Amino acid sequence: MDIEEISDRLEIRQVLLRYCRGVDRGIASLIVGAYHEDAIDTHGAFTGSAEEFAALCIENFDKPNLSAQHHLTNSIIELNGDRAAVETYFLAWRPQLGEKTGDPELVQIGGRYLDRFEKRNGSWKISQRNVVFDWVQAPVPISELDETHGYPKGARREADLSAALLLDET
Repeated sequence: MDIEEISDRLEIRQVLLRYCRGVDRGIASLIVGAYHEDAIDTHGAFTGSAEEFAALCIENFDKPNLSAQHHLTNSIIELNGDRAAVETYFLAWRPQLGEKTGDPELVQIGGRYLDRFEKRNGSWKISQRNVVFDWVQAPVPISELDETHGYPKGARREADLSAALLLDET
């Protein structure tokens, strides 16, 4: 591996991490910034642009107004010039409103991002994404998980403590 390949791999991984931060904190610019303008994202029944996905994601996660968490684990990055095939495993804890009760609940998901990345104008971004759910754990009511024992509670956008720490949100 030469320095350029190492740099490309790190840049791709950074794109994935910023995307997750955007989803978890509700920052549309970070979600959209992970994709090329003509990219297509397929998340289950949703297929569309990065802008459409970011709007849907923020709307759905803002309903219970709770933070999500996406943890990236293994990534396989196969570079081929200015293109890359990337498979990244994730664990996600996603808030939603219960279908029967309307109360906030938390769903745990194990899945993979199957991404095509392209390097355009010197920047690696997603050109195509398919999301695979390998398993989903039954929802747990948020009220059963809400005790933070004095620790600050995660929040969305500027309400989260990290907003003051990480100044560059683009």
